[in-house]
Amino acid sequence: MVGTIGLGMLMGLLAGYMRGFVDEVIMRVVDVMLSFPSQIMILAVIALLGVDIKNVIIANVFIKWAWYARMIRTTVMKYADANFILFSKSVDSGTPYILTHHIVPCIASELAVLASLDTGWAILNISTLSFLGLGVQAPMPEWGAMLSEAKNVMLARPEQMLVPGVAIMLLVAAFNMIGDCLRDAMDPKEARS
Repeated sequence: MVGTIGLGMLMGLLAGYMRGFVDEVIMRVVDVMLSFPSQIMILAVIALLGVDIKNVIIANVFIKWAWYARMIRTTVMKYADANFILFSKSVDSGTPYILTHHIVPCIASELAVLASLDTGWAILNISTLSFLGLGVQAPMPEWGAMLSEAKNVMLARPEQMLVPGVAIMLLVAAFNMIGDCLRDAMDPKEARS
């Protein structure tokens, strides 16, 4: 998640703040990345690199950064022409200073919400790949791999599928609820009422 957020935030900040040619180039790359289904792209990256947990993480970072870049770009564009940014430009603050001291704090709450909601997607994705035999390999325990092994005895011992399935469901639901609570807590409209 850190790599995905870091790369997506960097590209989104540059595209949203710089605009012009930089924005066009970054957004065309993002459009290409988002035009393919993420699961198929992840499977392709894993097929190229081989089956390993490091390769699953690399594939997730490679695919998901574009989604973050698009979301962050939109948020940065909201603040790029705000009065405090224009003032900072007029007193000749550098672009790195403006990005790190003004824009990043403004988008931090939305970034936290995006990251917590996306964590559930990453858990489901890694579990799916492990279920298919393309993610975490045998000696390392993983819920998707446990479900894959339990499907062989599904009729004789169905309870073996219950525990990892419920664990995945509860963890993904917990991250989604955390994201929803963060959105409610950090929403300025909620603070006024």
